[in-house]
Amino acid sequence: MNTPTLSVIVPTCNRLDSLQRALNSILSQDIENLEIVIVDDSKEDLTEKISSIISSLLKSSCSFKVFRNDGPHSAARARNLGVNKASGRYITFLDDDDIYLPGRLKRMLKIALDGKFSMVSSGRFYESGDLESIFPYKNQKFGVISIDDIKYHNDIDIGFMITKSRFEELGGFNVELKSLEDWDFIIRHLLSGSCYKIKRFDYAVNIELGKTRVSNNDSISYTELAHLHKNSFGDAWFDYMKAYSQSLSKKFNFFDFILLFSRTFRYEYLYLFLRQFK
Repeated sequence: MNTPTLSVIVPTCNRLDSLQRALNSILSQDIENLEIVIVDDSKEDLTEKISSIISSLLKSSCSFKVFRNDGPHSAARARNLGVNKASGRYITFLDDDDIYLPGRLKRMLKIALDGKFSMVSSGRFYESGDLESIFPYKNQKFGVISIDDIKYHNDIDIGFMITKSRFEELGGFNVELKSLEDWDFIIRHLLSGSCYKIKRFDYAVNIELGKTRVSNNDSISYTELAHLHKNSFGDAWFDYMKAYSQSLSKKFNFFDFILLFSRTFRYEYLYLFLRQFK
């Protein structure tokens, strides 16, 4: 097989039941010279069981690699390891409980290969029960995405496409963050790079009730992100990010709200205050 054009990095952690669904969604993409890199991030070594799942899949021209993350466990570390082991010129990501809809990678790769944009993404939606229920992800922006479009709210999902060399140039995902490492990476990229988001809803984010997601740590990570990028975005952005963090953990008190609102007259602070009582 020729050197792959694209490598899909799939970190997996104790979700063998959903991993096969995720892998099948990659195999449906109709991409030549596609490589799938699976990184087992579970505490117990599941590489043999993962290899068994791979052998049960429909035969295809894709190549598979399976690696074990023997270091500290986290999605960021697992993804970084997957990129390090990938052979493709371009890389993209898929979480083990999410799926691609057919055509996603082909459309993204076409724009990436054109060379005008150094990052490519597309639209996402939420689903549960294996697409039994579908929920929209509201107010998404499409087309050219700038740093101003994502500095208050990340509009680019984890399945972005970028060259391996650019990913490594930026140092990969920040493994010190408890979550939001994708947002941090996208900020770092857009401070000097470009992105195009295709108007197509083809990344399905699974939101089964009761399932623990890394995003549960978002309150802490908002504060960490604020400190990391304060110099790039300034004091007003920093104050908002800290308030958002406090609101997530229900610690945005009335006096903090009055102080920030009287200073800025931003009604977003009223929303952050009131959301704590829902």
